Amino acid sequence: MSKCSYIPAHFQQCRWNKPIVRASKERTTKSHGLPHLRMLRHRKGLSISQLADLTGLRRDTIAHLENGREDAQPYQVRLLARVLDVQHLDLVS
Repeated sequence: MSKCSYIPAHFQQCRWNKPIVRASKERTTKSHGLPHLRMLRHRKGLSISQLADLTGLRRDTIAHLENGREDAQPYQVRLLARVLDVQHLDLVS
């Protein structure tokens, strides 16, 4: 199969002449979120739902912070630290 100069490099032609998009970026394993949040939540005896009710954050946001899928915003760190009765640095380090 010949390559056309007008087709971007990240496209590849399949045998039916339909472009297949190839992922150009690989996932990085950069640590995000709050690494100690789950441990501190369990130490306090709270479920994700209970912590969500106490902080006003959504359950999926707390789960994403625990799993590292989402970076914590400063106001989230303040809320969680206040409810869990810990210092801010205990959550982020």
